[in-house]
Amino acid sequence: MTEIQFLASSKPLSIPQLMEGNDGFFLERGVGFFVNDLDPYWIEIMQPFFTMPYLYEAAGLGNKNFWTYLEHFMEIGDVIELYHIPVQNWYQDSIRKMMDHPQPIFINIGSRTYENVYGTFRLKEKNWVEELSHRTLVTEFGITTILRY
Repeated sequence: MTEIQFLASSKPLSIPQLMEGNDGFFLERGVGFFVNDLDPYWIEIMQPFFTMPYLYEAAGLGNKNFWTYLEHFMEIGDVIELYHIPVQNWYQDSIRKMMDHPQPIFINIGSRTYENVYGTFRLKEKNWVEELSHRTLVTEFGITTILRY
């Protein structure tokens, strides 16, 4: 099996009107960002690791369209959590890695900060999306929390 990416949100994730025209996909030259309802099988496994109540399967996390979505549609007070499992069949290994040596990532797009196990980094006001596109966004080693405050 292939990788699986998860997105948890503080509120139900709604697809903006400009995205609905493409069946929920935000496409640009074949690269998209989208979310689907999470299968109950995965909800049972992943629910304990997320603090946000709305869980989705996601694709395209970290691509240009994902950042565009966050920049234009994430409101003040919104929180999103992300997690990535590289091989679905071996999800227990990924979860064990996360529990044994957690390496969370915190991104505040309101205050333009990125924090990981190596420290907190201030992002440039004018090109914060470009800067974030060159940093690690989602891993199997910890939950990435993105908030806008």
